[in-house]
Amino acid sequence: MKTHLARWARQRAAAALAVLLLAFASHASAQDPVIAPEHEADLAFVLDVLEKDYAGWPTKIEGREEEFAREVDLARERIAENPAARLWAIGMMLEWFEDDHLGTRSKIVSPANPWADQARPGRTFTYTPALSNEFAVTRLSPDTIMVRMPNFYNENTDAIAALLAEHHDAITSTPNLLIDLRGNNGGRDGAYEPLMAYLYTRPIYSIAPAIRATPRNMATLQANVDAGEYPAEVHAWVKSILDRAAASGEEWVPMLEEGFQIETFPQVYGFPKRVGILTEGAASSGDQFVMDARFSRKVTLLGAPTAGVIDYSNMIEKLAPSGDFELYWPMTRSMRLPEEPFDNVGVPVDVAYPEGVTDQIEWAKAWLESRPD
Repeated sequence: MKTHLARWARQRAAAALAVLLLAFASHASAQDPVIAPEHEADLAFVLDVLEKDYAGWPTKIEGREEEFAREVDLARERIAENPAARLWAIGMMLEWFEDDHLGTRSKIVSPANPWADQARPGRTFTYTPALSNEFAVTRLSPDTIMVRMPNFYNENTDAIAALLAEHHDAITSTPNLLIDLRGNNGGRDGAYEPLMAYLYTRPIYSIAPAIRATPRNMATLQANVDAGEYPAEVHAWVKSILDRAAASGEEWVPMLEEGFQIETFPQVYGFPKRVGILTEGAASSGDQFVMDARFSRKVTLLGAPTAGVIDYSNMIEKLAPSGDFELYWPMTRSMRLPEEPFDNVGVPVDVAYPEGVTDQIEWAKAWLESRPD
């Protein structure tokens, strides 16, 4: 079954590429704008990565080849018009994919975006009170304690574990736990495991992503392994992915051999009895934390949906030929797709903010404390 699916994915991607090449050809003319060779090389590099390595390409391009060809034409026109703003032109072309895991990091100084008024509107989030970028555990009342998690960055894994260990007794002796996840920037799923222990009531099922096992993606993973960039347990897991990809020869390889995982914890804490999570704008691993938390009978998702940056994930990056920017893109596609997409929609909440809320934390505390035992 896996072989047939992978073959179908390759055939579909090949068909999409053929149509796209025809679309590019139909747009080409003697009047096409001429841009500097080094800028043309950068644009060609971006298009090559999109087609060959970006996990979202086969799905997002299908049936929209002409539309994207016009975006490429527009990017080239903008670069010809204002070479100094070329990274804005490339970035706006990438926005067509509506994927926050796809973009550029500039290595040069660029002018203000001359086409800002033509940018695609993004989702907006409203946080009151303003977000704190500090990890913190705060007692809101005798019955409610709050944990603030601004991100799950790998470099903060130990700090998160230490903070929770320091306040373990307080958390496990308080009826209500409020997790302020608003605007969480994501990071590494493993970083939130100590927090998940307080929510846990039953096994957590998660569907694995599949990696687009292209030469460039695999070479980047191998270089990371060789450089010792991963913790020991992640290193072994990535090595197993590389081994399975090399053995299968397939374009798409599940990140977990079984295609899913079931996670359990050794105990269910009596306290906290109720857990509310303010989820608005949480992205990437923040999205995943919320998806995992839904399995707990203690949890209620509060406020507004997550950011929805999770369907295509596990970013890598490469320097453009000019050295002017790094292109980053996701290597993996969730095996939830197409049945259960979350990108640009987010994980929905159980209880939305009522109209006119001015203090989201105070509202969430009051909601938790109004629940009957």
